Amino acid sequence: MAHFDLNEQEQIANVKYFWRDWGKYLLTLVIILILGYIGSTAYSWHQQNQAQKAAAIYLDFSNAITANDSAKALKDADELIADLPATEYAPLAGLQAAKLAFGQKKYPQAEKYLVWTKDNSKDKALQSIAALRLASVYIDQQKFDKAREVLQIKHDLAFDGLFYEGRGDMYIAMGDLNKARDAYKEGLQKAANDPSTQQAIQMKLDVIGG
Repeated sequence: MAHFDLNEQEQIANVKYFWRDWGKYLLTLVIILILGYIGSTAYSWHQQNQAQKAAAIYLDFSNAITANDSAKALKDADELIADLPATEYAPLAGLQAAKLAFGQKKYPQAEKYLVWTKDNSKDKALQSIAALRLASVYIDQQKFDKAREVLQIKHDLAFDGLFYEGRGDMYIAMGDLNKARDAYKEGLQKAANDPSTQQAIQMKLDVIGG
């Protein structure tokens, strides 16, 4: 039988009492940590799996656009939005599907894709692009109140010039050249770091006598 001096016996007793009082809590903590690790690993696997599925559908979507198969492309876009909305491919498909629908004068369908992308994309740039294109859809249909509302939403500051250009386009469609000039001039200032946007706005100003 092992013999321990008083100091060793005291240490053993401390361990016993500590484990008696705190052992169940430590065991619970270990279980929580293990479950957390398992949950984190499962979530990462799920995210990766979703991304791979979305990438495959998006490739199919791109091929359909290249092949001018609009029905297949729109079906793929709908699948991405409905089944894999959290992936980065869904809003990308939404923008392209809207462009495809708009080109075919399918305005309600284009609007559906753009509204979804604007409201669901996690990328502020994609949100802004969707908003600008949505405003164009409304302007083309002379839904000026809706266009104005969209052009006034919060957006990525890098798109300020384009949003003012959109307002100018709206006022042109409404026949208000004075407000169009003001919007375009404001757009020129906001697009100080974007020469291509400035050039496009200046051309429109020149046409209306800015």
